[in-house]
Amino acid sequence: MSDTRGAAAVTWLLGGLVGACIATMLGLLLFTLGSGLAAFAPAAIERIALADGSFRLGEVLTDDGDALLLRTSETRRIGDGYERLRQHGIVARSQPADAFAFEMADGRRVVGRGDDTALEAALREAGEGDRVIEVLRPNTLGAVARASVLVRRIARFVTTPPTASNLSGGVLPALVGTVVLVLLMSVLVMPFGVAAAVYLHERRGIGARIVRTAIDTLAGVPAIVYGVLGLGLFVHGIGAGIDRAFFADRLPVPTFGGGGLLWAALTLALLTLPVVVVSVEQGLARIPASLRDASLALGATREETLWRVLLPAARPAVLTGLVLAIARAAGSVAPLMLVGMVKLAPASPLDGEFPYLHPSRQFMHLGFAIYDAALASPDAIRGVPRAYACAMLLAAVVIVLNLSAIVLRNRLRDRYRAMDP
Repeated sequence: MSDTRGAAAVTWLLGGLVGACIATMLGLLLFTLGSGLAAFAPAAIERIALADGSFRLGEVLTDDGDALLLRTSETRRIGDGYERLRQHGIVARSQPADAFAFEMADGRRVVGRGDDTALEAALREAGEGDRVIEVLRPNTLGAVARASVLVRRIARFVTTPPTASNLSGGVLPALVGTVVLVLLMSVLVMPFGVAAAVYLHERRGIGARIVRTAIDTLAGVPAIVYGVLGLGLFVHGIGAGIDRAFFADRLPVPTFGGGGLLWAALTLALLTLPVVVVSVEQGLARIPASLRDASLALGATREETLWRVLLPAARPAVLTGLVLAIARAAGSVAPLMLVGMVKLAPASPLDGEFPYLHPSRQFMHLGFAIYDAALASPDAIRGVPRAYACAMLLAAVVIVLNLSAIVLRNRLRDRYRAMDP
């Protein structure tokens, strides 16, 4: 009886720990979602009267109880409109209905008050030739209008490139680079991973033991070491050799020897190879032996049995390996910094110019955009909300890719469930 109670207690403890982990994960996702959406919400414009008789007009960014951080008009450059106001010097605060704000293409935000004539004058004063991308009167927006502004800003964030300062604009190049990198990595790693798993499943002996040891070793190598390996082997080794053989007329400007999408995908393929091999090998081991015996009894060769019977039955395990590979590759940023990822890429690796996919080009990545906005931005007031927005987008990309593979895997699993013993 005591053993039964002890086993039940352990079961409940483990269940509670699993539930706590799931709740923590959901909490982090909800926090990231909320913080990311908050970066796009329109902020109210306040008119603040000071004790000396002067007034300030702007967006209140923080209020710590002792002072306000106010963003007023940025007339010369982005980031020059911040002002800190002590609470004891504030006489009154209000949100005038005639307040307006507009954002320029370079990221500057200008605020003011007045009718349409005053707004047009402020637009002219902000600088001729600067393109205005948004004009709002935020203090008069209703719930529907605020939601419309939120959706419009998110769409602009996803579909436009960043500005030169990387403090404003969208993240389209980073989004394209992330998705293309993960898809190219999947195309490269899956054939090698499946082949290695089949070899380990079918063969015994010293060769299989050597391959298994190599796979186990790769699983324990830190991610940054893969970056160093990719830099030395792919970029400075194979890439430099390709340049000398086929692009000698362009040297010393590198083509493949300077880092790019292809070498980054190969580096991530090495990084994710162990999880694919383990997943596929376990899937092959779960296939009933009777299925193999029946195929051989009907006259099929071992190769035909493997190709036409075993591998189709193991497709759910193959897709499980793909899901795990995507999850690990999407968040691995450190090795990419050595093999082709940059802060601002001069051209996208995927465009409308033949051959459409350019594997030698450098690329941008959402993971690095998060780091750059949160820790390397010259304007932390803008950088931190932008980092949350990039994190929200990266989580959405990973979830969509994983869900697509999971749905396909579950359909295949249902098809072959009747074969389980």
